[in-house]
Amino acid sequence: MISRRAVGVTLAVIGFLAACSSSEEGVAPASTSTVSLPVSSTAVSTTDVSSTTAISTTVPVTVTPTTVPTAQEPLPYPELFNAAIRLHTLDAGSRDVSVAVVYDGQVIHSYAASSQKSLRAVDEQTSFRIASISKILTAVTVLKLVEQGQLELDEPIVGLIADELGLPLADERARTITIRQLLSHTSGISNFLKIFFDAGSYDQMGMLTEALGETLASEPGSTFKYGNVNYVLLGKAIERATGLSYQDAVRQLVLAPLGLQSFRLVGTYEFGPSDALHAVSGSRTYMEQLGAAGAWVANSIDVAKMVDSINADSPTLHRLSADLMKLMKVPATPKPVTPIWDYGLGLRLFVSGEWGHSGSIENVHSMAVHRPDGLVVAVLVNGSKPKETDDLIGAINDAVLAARTGVAATTTVAP
Repeated sequence: MISRRAVGVTLAVIGFLAACSSSEEGVAPASTSTVSLPVSSTAVSTTDVSSTTAISTTVPVTVTPTTVPTAQEPLPYPELFNAAIRLHTLDAGSRDVSVAVVYDGQVIHSYAASSQKSLRAVDEQTSFRIASISKILTAVTVLKLVEQGQLELDEPIVGLIADELGLPLADERARTITIRQLLSHTSGISNFLKIFFDAGSYDQMGMLTEALGETLASEPGSTFKYGNVNYVLLGKAIERATGLSYQDAVRQLVLAPLGLQSFRLVGTYEFGPSDALHAVSGSRTYMEQLGAAGAWVANSIDVAKMVDSINADSPTLHRLSADLMKLMKVPATPKPVTPIWDYGLGLRLFVSGEWGHSGSIENVHSMAVHRPDGLVVAVLVNGSKPKETDDLIGAINDAVLAARTGVAATTTVAP
């Protein structure tokens, strides 16, 4: 006997195939928990399917146009999108989550929720720490200065910065490091994770003094090595070129023209009235050190808009030329950085077609990506789940699939 639930699943899949030109990748298997679509068919008995009345194993159905989401609806079942995001974050143990979706230059969906663990309930306007998603903003600002002729991609910059700040260089090869190499993490500078994230007090100048006081890990331009020092130095390059503070320069060149008002630079223990309350350990100074590399907070709507602003196909306002936006998405090294992603200029480039950036810091997971189907999704999480930040890619895929098929997600991406 074929149940109405089974028919509903079949029709949901049919509706999905009609609405989407390609399948989603990296999605957890869907369960039998579904939202069934109403159908019209002369072959299905009107008898309640809970009875013992048999139904033919061949069930021709005709789905009426009014019951099937059209191809123009990117997320026809937004409540299932929200449920999938919640499943992978709050239900897994995190405190707060906020997500925004932009399509064709417009915000088409936003969602924010808190668990019982939350220290302050959030809404769509709540700002979260975005960690290394900040690097997109710094990269766009640098490239705007390149476009204006105030910086050059291939000019050596680190020696000039060090000399002006009075910082000694232990390795003279550092004088050849260029803007392009800092943007692409190919400078040869080590990542110095212990300085940034172990307990202890450093200000930004103290961190730079120690970082530049060590020998380079590799020849500049030869190897990719992700490191926050690269983007701290880019912040100094922005200040040097503009004569403004890093924050003021970013506001004037990028944020104000785009109308992105929620972005702020904050300290490790600084929380405004509209900020999510992130748990912070004692004796930490990572936000003060990170600056241009990862100290911004913003709401998910503004983060999604920022990413959309470097999508040349979007009708939204852009701060960069089409050529520079394209250049950001060109892999910086001849060989892929990892089997699943590469790096351009301020962007992670995933082999599955997404581009954007992730962010990880104490009790923070964030992801902002442009997907191959044109959706821009920003997910900001206050908490420790999912355990791996890159699992948010799978969570996003799961949520979009649920929103398009009407079939609810029922398993987390990772424990």
